Amino acid sequence: MKEFVNGLYADSYTQVKKENTAKLVKSGNLDVFATPMMLALMEEATCLACEPLLDEGETTVGIHVSASHDKASGIGTKISAHAVLEKAEGRKLFFSVIAKDDQDRIIGKGTIERFVVFKNKFMERVNGI
Repeated sequence: MKEFVNGLYADSYTQVKKENTAKLVKSGNLDVFATPMMLALMEEATCLACEPLLDEGETTVGIHVSASHDKASGIGTKISAHAVLEKAEGRKLFFSVIAKDDQDRIIGKGTIERFVVFKNKFMERVNGI
């Protein structure tokens, strides 16, 4: 594992479609961007930020999320998520995250913690090996 430096960042993008609405993913009954999909987009941004610093066989896993979903976004709206590494404590990484719509309005914000693991070792534990 290379050294993770505060300020490391990445962005991820999507567009609101039927497939990522609250109605379809069953987190509500409206055709608006689903909260679980916003969280997934934010987590994707944290993963992208980590990728360049991971050694062969390493990955990160999410261990804590705290976020608010502050504004609804309808079908067709483009959404971006921005993640910034605020602190690294060994293998534990702390990110601030923000999601915006295509009008540059904040639709959600929060924090995500990730932990660097060895893929094989992690999956062995998950599978009880």
